[in-house]
Amino acid sequence: MSNEMLSIFNQITAIPHGSGNTNKMQRFIESFAKKYGYAIKQDKAGNLLAHRERAQPKICLQSHYDMVCVGLAAQNAPLTLVYDKTNKDGIEKTWLKAQDSSLGADNGMGMAIMMYFMTKNINAEFLFTNDEEIGMIGAKNLEIPIESKILINLDSEVLGEITVGCAGGFDCSFKSDFEIQEIPSHWHRYILQSHNFAGGHSGLDINNPKPEFQNAILASATFLYHLTQNKDNPITQPLYIINWKGGEKRNSIPVNSKIILATPQQLDLESINTQSDRFFSMQKLRHATNENLNHENKSRKTHALTFNTLYDVITSMHLGVLEKRGENVQSSLNLSHIFFDNGHLEMAFMGRANTKKLLDSNLEALQATLSQSYINQIPNTLALQTNEYYSPWERYKSQNTQSLSPHSNFQKILDSMLQSMESKLHHLHIKPKVVELHAGLECGVLLSCFQNMGLQDIIALSVGPTINSPHSLNECVWIESAEVLLVILEDFITKISQT
Repeated sequence: MSNEMLSIFNQITAIPHGSGNTNKMQRFIESFAKKYGYAIKQDKAGNLLAHRERAQPKICLQSHYDMVCVGLAAQNAPLTLVYDKTNKDGIEKTWLKAQDSSLGADNGMGMAIMMYFMTKNINAEFLFTNDEEIGMIGAKNLEIPIESKILINLDSEVLGEITVGCAGGFDCSFKSDFEIQEIPSHWHRYILQSHNFAGGHSGLDINNPKPEFQNAILASATFLYHLTQNKDNPITQPLYIINWKGGEKRNSIPVNSKIILATPQQLDLESINTQSDRFFSMQKLRHATNENLNHENKSRKTHALTFNTLYDVITSMHLGVLEKRGENVQSSLNLSHIFFDNGHLEMAFMGRANTKKLLDSNLEALQATLSQSYINQIPNTLALQTNEYYSPWERYKSQNTQSLSPHSNFQKILDSMLQSMESKLHHLHIKPKVVELHAGLECGVLLSCFQNMGLQDIIALSVGPTINSPHSLNECVWIESAEVLLVILEDFITKISQT
């Protein structure tokens, strides 16, 4: 079983399928489905439904077929897969990752599970959605109805968890120009670069207390600010920012931040680098201009903005976790990207919340903050835009019943999944639990689309294998968790088919 599923997953990793670049994967899915006797329906958004004619399925399995590309995957380079074994409390685990790249286990492992079931002639529908990682574009524009009354999403990332609700989200971009000043040629230029940040998912990892999960952009700003406040190593002269680039993807915590700065003061680099705590390094540049940061022609004029101005902009909003319920994050805001050069500042944000009320409050607060006038900001240059918005899948709200009584149809389906898990997870010392995620799943969006098609009584759950650090170079999947999930789903599908 595991070899067949892993073989399919290996084929998936060999095909470039970053968001917005999924044509090859689409053709692979179509060819695979037809090989095993499934008909394919496709809509304008690139969503695919594999099904058998007149089969009367009761369950539809669903995964998205795009991935977040970080590292080598972003270059469409072949991935080198690396296996690592651990043993804790007598439980041996095999972890799979890609060298110097995100792996695409999110949601490639879900795809592999679905395609494995297709090879076994399981009576189910298989829905592959497109471009989930860039705003759930496929799910939002779904035009294909399903016949099944149960939707099982395979995009959750902890074995044993049954997800019944998730966060909604928005993307917001800020652009504006600021008054800058010419930097004298005799001033000192430096470059501050980030190192050793882990990145990670901007929802699932945003509350991780480990220092490597900090936002590299915000940490860079904080590090420079503390240097200016440090009495043991005072930077007595003002810092000016020539150029600042940071961030990778809209839905990941930034790993990279590079700042080119100038100051009339010669800095004590040894002292600064000693204080950097492995996350930053600063070195001196001979010369830097806005047009070319490594240009050696000193006749070029360089312009910059005071660091304090940019620091005030970044810290004017509350970033990170905004609201929690117990230990569960309910609302958050991530600064995903920053670019500053020659007076022009661009920032990108992703907000998340597990209720629509909190999501709207998050967005309104950000818009109000970014709409204020900042020091040195040039009037009438502000461009503030909300690029994507999707509502949360509020716990139980999207189901066909609000009732949690033992007699509700939703509760019966949930109990059936819990029973399948309990019998298969006992040997791993994992107790199944029902959760809601602070991350985007397509369930709520898909249920809304189905309701618009007149399909009012579809029940959705989300499960998945254990995946650590998705959307990052450290992304890895616990292979045995995917194998166990196969057995759980097979048992669940069999029970549902017999009812």
